[in-house]
Amino acid sequence: MGVKPGDVVKVEYILSDDKGILIDSSEISNGGPIKIQVGAGQVFRGFENAIIGMESGQSKEIILQPEEAFGKFDPLLVEKIPREQFPPDKEIKIGKMVEIVGLNDISSPGWIIYVEDDYVMIDMNPPLAGKLINLNLKLIETGLTPDPIANPFQIGMSCNGSCGHDHNHST
Repeated sequence: MGVKPGDVVKVEYILSDDKGILIDSSEISNGGPIKIQVGAGQVFRGFENAIIGMESGQSKEIILQPEEAFGKFDPLLVEKIPREQFPPDKEIKIGKMVEIVGLNDISSPGWIIYVEDDYVMIDMNPPLAGKLINLNLKLIETGLTPDPIANPFQIGMSCNGSCGHDHNHST
C-alpha cells in the first residue's frame, strides 16, 4: 500500500528549474533525506501530492506547474516606486534584492527589475513564482513517527541563484 495523507516519511528530493538549473535539494538544505508528515503542509502542495501513492524505495520525476509549486506570477505584486523614496547612498541595480516597508510597517522582499530616472520597478513575487519546477523524489522510508513539533518550512522560497537575482539582502 502506498503513502497516504497523514503518513510520516523520509524522502530525498532535487528541485530544478525548466532549464535544469539546480534550485534546492535535500542534501543542500538538510544534509540528507527530510522527514515530513504528508498532508501537514510542511512542503508545497505539488511535492506532497507527488509523494502520495509512492512505495518505499520508489523514485519519481515530475514537472510541476507554477500553481502546484510556488504560485503563479502576480502582476499586482510589481510596484512602481518613485526613485526619491530610495536613500541616495543605496545602490539601485537590476536584480538587487530590497526590503519594501508597507503602510502597515510590514516589510516584504522585492527585486529591482527596471530602473528609470524617476522611478524603480520592484517585483515582490516569490522568486520562483510562475516557473515550472522539476521535482525528483526518492522515498527512502515510511511508517515513521511524527516529530513532536512539525517544521512547517522544510523547503523555502529561495531560487538559490537560478533566477539571476542579487542575493545580498539590503535595503
